[in-house]
Amino acid sequence: MQINNNFQKNANISMVAQLLWKSPGISRVEIARQLDLYRSTVSNIINTLIDNGVVFEEKEGESMPQGGRKPICLGLNDKFGCVLGIEVQPSGFHAVVLNIVGNVIFSKSGGIPELPFDDALRGILDSLMNEILHLDIPLLGICFALPGIIDSSKGIIIKSDPFHLVNHSCTANLSTRYGVPVFMENDANCLAWLELANNRGENKRNFICLNAEFHYKDSVFGEQTGMGVGLGIALGGSVFSGSKFAAGEFFSVSWREGVEGQTGLSPEIMRTLETDKKSFTAWIVDLFSSLVPVVSVLDPEVVFAHGDIARHASFVNEILDFEVPQFRSLLSRSDCELIFGDGSDLSVASGAAQMFYLQLFTLPVCSDRDPGTMIEWDAVFSLSTRKVAKN
Repeated sequence: MQINNNFQKNANISMVAQLLWKSPGISRVEIARQLDLYRSTVSNIINTLIDNGVVFEEKEGESMPQGGRKPICLGLNDKFGCVLGIEVQPSGFHAVVLNIVGNVIFSKSGGIPELPFDDALRGILDSLMNEILHLDIPLLGICFALPGIIDSSKGIIIKSDPFHLVNHSCTANLSTRYGVPVFMENDANCLAWLELANNRGENKRNFICLNAEFHYKDSVFGEQTGMGVGLGIALGGSVFSGSKFAAGEFFSVSWREGVEGQTGLSPEIMRTLETDKKSFTAWIVDLFSSLVPVVSVLDPEVVFAHGDIARHASFVNEILDFEVPQFRSLLSRSDCELIFGDGSDLSVASGAAQMFYLQLFTLPVCSDRDPGTMIEWDAVFSLSTRKVAKN
């Protein structure tokens, strides 16, 4: 019975907190109406959230048509806690700290220490923790985004070619060291988490996030020069990982067995994507031609384009109009939008941090998430009263 009580408690708190996250300024009465809960139940949940510093009362709203007391508008407390999201690539890292309302309160980029993978992550975190301490907002969790096939429910890097890792896990040790939950997720999937968060008001639930980043040859992990591509897929409002956590791993129609990389384009083309318009055009044609059957089968509402594609949005649109008309035709026939991101270097890291909040605000389920990785509200309440662990 205790398990059922904990489940129901977390479910109720998550439902209410999610609605406050989606609709700032909402009242207790409106929460009860939208969630079809008794007002007394909602009041008890709100009181718990207020007592633990998650929610505060903002102001009185407009009177109801039938009269009576004015409703009290509620909001999330942006000082309650924060989450650190870190994108890690062989070429460097990007880190952001988001508060519970989704505002960036700290960001930093830098190189990867020339150390083994686990030591490199600790080096990055050690360099960030002292600065996070000075934010004077409790740290609730850390989420890493990196290229590869990641079992995010267990924190296992099943395979990451850029980092030469297979069945590698380090989240438990990092969690012990820094005193907060630590998660791992695929970088493209983090963009799907980002768009779920950014579009929570519009309720976009089915889309593809296209991520592409150019990487130069790396001396630490041996990555080759070229463009890395990945897809993050959201279906029914959840990030879809696939049966073996490899959903979104991309290979173009030109790729053949025995060819290094994700495409059959020549090494010369891949090396010169940043400097030669003909090379970039050939790559865009190869990429979006390969996406035609993907979009046709998945029937998304939107294709979000991030990274280097977003940074060259005008040129990409020109190439699509003249060189890949079949992709344009499919978007029109499917009533699907192509939306370019802002090209920010912090997008993936922001999505990693948003993953924590989205999982916190999502109803707990008993099927596809490992019970040991569930984010429970009592644990979050406890973390919100602590400071960042010093090393």
